[in-house]
Amino acid sequence: MELHIGETFSIDPGYLVTERSAVIGQSGSGKSYLVSVICEELAASNLGFVVIDTEGEYAGLSGYKSIDVIDEIEGISTDEERVRKIIEESKRIVLDVSETDPKVIDKFLGSVYQVATDMFREGRDRQNPFLVVVEEADIYVPQRGRGLDILQVMSRRGRKRGLGILFATQRPALVNKNVLSQCNNVFIGKLTLRNDIDSVRIFFSSMDDARQLTALEPGQFYVQGAIADPSFIKVRQRNTRHGGATPTIQRQTEHASDLKPHGGVRAAQDLDKAEHMRARLALNTTTGSKKVDYISFDETKLLSALNSHKKHKHLKFFGRNERVNDFNLLMLPIFSVSVREMKKRLLGVRFNDYTILIDAITGDILSPNGERRQSKNLHLLADLSLTQLKVMDFILDSSGTTYAKLREALPDKNVKSSLKKLEERRLIGIKDGLYFSLYDISYPKTLVSESTDGLKLREGRAEDVIKPRLSKQQLKGLIRGLYPGCEVTDANIIYSPVLEVLYAGESSKRRVKIDALTGKILHSA
Repeated sequence: MELHIGETFSIDPGYLVTERSAVIGQSGSGKSYLVSVICEELAASNLGFVVIDTEGEYAGLSGYKSIDVIDEIEGISTDEERVRKIIEESKRIVLDVSETDPKVIDKFLGSVYQVATDMFREGRDRQNPFLVVVEEADIYVPQRGRGLDILQVMSRRGRKRGLGILFATQRPALVNKNVLSQCNNVFIGKLTLRNDIDSVRIFFSSMDDARQLTALEPGQFYVQGAIADPSFIKVRQRNTRHGGATPTIQRQTEHASDLKPHGGVRAAQDLDKAEHMRARLALNTTTGSKKVDYISFDETKLLSALNSHKKHKHLKFFGRNERVNDFNLLMLPIFSVSVREMKKRLLGVRFNDYTILIDAITGDILSPNGERRQSKNLHLLADLSLTQLKVMDFILDSSGTTYAKLREALPDKNVKSSLKKLEERRLIGIKDGLYFSLYDISYPKTLVSESTDGLKLREGRAEDVIKPRLSKQQLKGLIRGLYPGCEVTDANIIYSPVLEVLYAGESSKRRVKIDALTGKILHSA
């Protein structure tokens, strides 16, 4: 029995139901969405839980695999017999406490803890694993001020009693640090506030690793703990409706007669005139707050791609029909890099000068038209020293190696310390004396001098201009370390246009990013 949390990520429920865990992510990161997916999986496995729902956003779980939503808990807060029945029968409950006095919540959780303690004293055969999910943990276990003391007791002693606890919060900086540090498992989504990133630093080997959280997309989470080795996952589509979704303003081009009850939509065929108009408005580069140089794209081909993605039903949890709800043009940064390569010849030294393109977010090397990826996950190597890059390059090239072979190939006194640093950053692992990469990282062994003369740039304006993740200094270090003899002589930022589309289905929505240059989907959530 496993809980299928991500698209390609499953966990043993034993590591979650009786452990201390945290789901962290700012508004819009998919935090409550992930918690709902966890609840769906627990229900499907007949495991009991209670959700302390502060905002009433988990109502969408009602009825799924016998999940009950209750908005009145005063009657059961001190009824230990009823609480005992809830735990013994592995009930699945969402408690809407949006209008409930914290004292009543405290009494209910006190009853849960007392019943679990009594069952523990009666013997292990009487215990049933039960998970308590606490939303808005910064309210109930705050860093400053008085929260619910029972939650701190449960986080320290609940495991022995078969009680697990999962805290969810948008603001980890405001959560009691003792409680947060005791969490054996963490799911961390996008965070951009410095204080919040600092507060989760304890789960990362370096501050640079923690800063990766700023670039996560909605639904992407960094996972670490008893449940899994450190990794990034993409949360699967949920089966129930999302009660925490942000309401959107209905555009005038969408008439009430086109909409079905409960979020259903009209049958979608080709893009209609209103959608074409909105798409063209989104692609307009004559207005915007920032002036940019972007790679020219074929607007006709892009509109055609919109139709094909609209008809392609590759997400099984969406309804049969979809329509385009909204458009947004993003500008993703790319380094146009001038490289000088030194080639030794019999009669002296020869220099080759050429231009390459590198994704300023991922570090990936691109083909001359900015379309094709020639590398993968290069951003993971951006902050490594020259020796660390050489060691990593050798490990990747040999698909794993021993320390003796490394020393033979790289007679550098810093090899041992570099290996230690790479292990600390969780880039490599060691088993049976063999060092191997923990990530799928690839790149061409030589920089091919491909002409970028055919690359057409336009000058325009845009609102959503994404900031580079890599600095020019990091870029220079990457090139120098991975390609001996090559130096960056100049690097300028240009932009690759991406059309972000919101598709609405009968029961849910998906946000799709489409590469304006190729018409291919870059990301869907």
